[in-house]
Amino acid sequence: MMKKRQYLFVMLLLMGLILSACKTDSSQGEEEFVYGQEATVESLEIRVLESYPIQAQALVSGYLPDGCTELDEITVEREGDEFTLTLNTRRRTDVACSESLVPFEENVPLDVTDLSGGFTVIAQNQTATFTVEGGSAYPIGGDEMDFAFGTDATLESMSVNILESFPVQISVSLQGYLPDGCTEIHRISSARDGQVFTITVETKRPSGDVACTMAIVPFDRSITLDVQGLSAGEYTVKSGELSETFTLDVDNTYP
Repeated sequence: MMKKRQYLFVMLLLMGLILSACKTDSSQGEEEFVYGQEATVESLEIRVLESYPIQAQALVSGYLPDGCTELDEITVEREGDEFTLTLNTRRRTDVACSESLVPFEENVPLDVTDLSGGFTVIAQNQTATFTVEGGSAYPIGGDEMDFAFGTDATLESMSVNILESFPVQISVSLQGYLPDGCTEIHRISSARDGQVFTITVETKRPSGDVACTMAIVPFDRSITLDVQGLSAGEYTVKSGELSETFTLDVDNTYP
């Protein structure tokens, strides 16, 4: 009887050790983050695009406190004639990182549909104002409108920006123009094939008989490339006829 109890005790002890080891292994692959609002805003600029309907963007620039902190999301809340931007960040807690400041620049769209008048945008201690004249809604009877989608944006320049962080973060700035006041950017996407990133700028334009200005509309947009986990080497970024290269000096993975 005593031997049986000893045997059961040993078996339960072994099972506990096995379960503990499994739990430890499963948690090793999880990334731990601390969330907050650690970004510092240095400048705020509002761009009202000469399109129809009118589009407004907030160009926010500043810096992050270290190489492990990154922008998680930027939220926009409107109350009356004030837009408030909140920059939410997250920071890795399980790795060593550089203590140098990391600059950032983001274009944040502002929803000005059906709005008219003067408005103020607030981001931390930075403020900027802009005016929407004549309303910004499409002149249609219903709530929906059909669009024709395409790639009608013309790119004039492209630059690759390597942020001083680890892992390295890469953003690409695109400048160009749209053919008229009714055409707007629908989506900017990036796809990678081996060592080559291809950026596609998709546009949309209301179909049907819609009056709009025929003047070209400049744009300045940025997109972040997914370079997490890439090996060291030279990479190429293409968009239309434009091409740029950048180099990762070391493997872009967390130690």
